[in-house]
Amino acid sequence: MLVLALLPLFLAAQGRKDLEKKRDALDKQIKATSSLISQAQKEQRSTQQQLQLLEAQIRQRQELINTMNSEVFRVDQEIQETQDVVRSLEGDLTKLKEEYARMVQYAYMNRSAYDRLSYIFAAESFAQAFKRSRYLDQLAEQRRQQAVLITETQASLGRKVTDLQVKRDDKAKLLGLQVDEKKKLTTDKSGQQTTLAGLKKEEGRLKETLRKQEKQRTELAAAIRKSIESEIRKGDKGVATKPGAAGGKLELALTPEAKELNADFEKNKGKLPWPVEKGTITSGFGKQPHPVLRGITIENNGIDIGCEKGAPVRAMFRGEVSSVIVIPGAGKAVVVSHGAYRTVYSNLRDVNVNKGDKVDTKQTVGVVMTEDGESTAHVEIWKITSDGQLAKVDPATWIYQ
Repeated sequence: MLVLALLPLFLAAQGRKDLEKKRDALDKQIKATSSLISQAQKEQRSTQQQLQLLEAQIRQRQELINTMNSEVFRVDQEIQETQDVVRSLEGDLTKLKEEYARMVQYAYMNRSAYDRLSYIFAAESFAQAFKRSRYLDQLAEQRRQQAVLITETQASLGRKVTDLQVKRDDKAKLLGLQVDEKKKLTTDKSGQQTTLAGLKKEEGRLKETLRKQEKQRTELAAAIRKSIESEIRKGDKGVATKPGAAGGKLELALTPEAKELNADFEKNKGKLPWPVEKGTITSGFGKQPHPVLRGITIENNGIDIGCEKGAPVRAMFRGEVSSVIVIPGAGKAVVVSHGAYRTVYSNLRDVNVNKGDKVDTKQTVGVVMTEDGESTAHVEIWKITSDGQLAKVDPATWIYQ
C-alpha cells in the first residue's frame, strides 16, 4: 500500500525534473539572447535584428514563465500527495500503536512462566500443547515485528514531513523567480516598443534593405536549385532519378552509401546541433509579417540565427560539400549533401571548405558575415523528393531544441 501511495509522487517528481531541465535550457537561451542584444545596443542605433532579438527574448521569457507555472502546479501536486501520504502514515502509526498496546496488555496479563506452562499443560493432548506453545511463540514474534514496524513507520513519517517542507521551500523559491521574470518581461516589452518606434522612422531604409534581401534570397534559391538539379542529372553525390514502372514518372535513386547517410540524417531529426555555438532564431521558416513594415509579408526559405560577430558556422551533420556559391553583396554559401537532403549555410564572409570535401558534424564550414551591425547566419534544408522534385523544409524542426 505504501508503494502504491508513493508511486504518484515518483511520477510527479519525474515530470518536474523534465520541467527543471526545460527551465534551465530556456534560462541559458535567454542569457545568450541578452548578450546579443547588449552587443547590438553598443552600435548606438536601433537595427531590425535588435528588434527581432528583443521579440525572441520576449517569447523565450514568456515560455520560461509558463514553464515555471507548470513547475509550481507540479510542486502543488507533490505537496498535496505528500500530505496524503503523511496522513496515511499517521493513521497507520496510530493503528500499529493500538495493536501493540493490546499485545503488551495481553503479555502483561500472561507474564509469568507459570501461567505459560499452565496454559500449555492444560491442553487435552500433546498436539494441542504443541500448538499452544507455537501460538505463544508467534505472539512474541508478532509483538517484536510490531515494534519494528512502529519504528520504521515513524522514520518514514519523519522523512515525508521533511520532504514536505523542502517542497514548500521549492514552491516559495519558484514563485520568487517567477515575479523576477515577470518584471524582466515588462522591461523587454518596453525596450521592444522603443526600438520599434525608432525603426518606424527609417521606413525608407528598411524598404530598400528588404528589396535587397529579397533579391539575394531569390538568387540563392536559384543557385541552390541549379546545383542540386545538376547533381541529379549527372548522378552525382549518390543521387539520380530513373523512370518508374512502365516508364511512369521519375523515381529517386540513391546509392547504398547515400541511402545509409540519408537514413542516419532522418533518424536525427530534432537532434541536429545548432549551426552556431551561441545564437537565437530571429526569423522563422515560411511566410511571416515584416517585424516593422505593416502589410508586408516576408517568405523565408530557412531560418535566420542572430549570432556574435565572426561566429564560426558549423555543419549540422556529416556529409560532402556539393557546392560553394557566391552571391554578390550577400557573401558566400556552402551546400552539404546528406543523401536526399541538402543543408545550406549562407551569409558567410569566409568559407573554410571546398566542393567535394567530406565534412563531419560540427565541423566549421565558414564564418558569418556582419553587415550594418547585424551578424546573421542563414540556414536552409532542401529535400529531393521520391519523384525527383525539390522541397524546402523547416530547419527549426531538425535542430535540437
